[in-house]
Amino acid sequence: MDNQDSNPQIIIPNVPDDFCPAGDWRTIFQTFIDVVLTNGTIDIPDLSDISPEAIAQIQTDVSNLQLDVIGINANIDEVENDIVSIENDISSINTDISSINTDLVSIKDDIVAINANLLARPIITVRTGVTNVPTGTSTQNITFAGVPTTDYGVSITPIGTATTAAAGKYILQTGQTTTEFTIRVNDNPATVTQLRWTVTHTN
Repeated sequence: MDNQDSNPQIIIPNVPDDFCPAGDWRTIFQTFIDVVLTNGTIDIPDLSDISPEAIAQIQTDVSNLQLDVIGINANIDEVENDIVSIENDISSINTDISSINTDLVSIKDDIVAINANLLARPIITVRTGVTNVPTGTSTQNITFAGVPTTDYGVSITPIGTATTAAAGKYILQTGQTTTEFTIRVNDNPATVTQLRWTVTHTN
């Protein structure tokens, strides 16, 4: 303050002559406040020197500050809403991740089951070819790329110009190996010039 010798003063009126409250100390003190102290005033020197414009500016500043506080509170509310939204998004993402993990476990189980089925299925090895065969009786030695064991089946299909079923006889001989077998051909007609053979091995 410019005038340091003019300090504010609290002016309290004199206690009335008939002031005689009754009751306990709390009641007496409260009555003193209500009757005496509430009628006191504060004397601030040079307060009258503040212009109405200055007071209006102070009120404007206070109003602006109040608006700023409202704006800050609104921003805080918006941030809190954003936080809630983010938390909801995180919760949704976690739910999706949990669902994906469940799906992955299910897919893994399906793959294991498929692999088990594949392993349980037999492995079939097939070899096929064509060999020339003469008319009459002959022995045909057939060689081929090896199969795992000698326990395989052989099928024979005559090939030629016959319009009816061939009358020849084609007999698989004993002693077949994993790379060779022998066919005994009896009475092969001239219309059959080749034999298509197929080896089928099931493991």
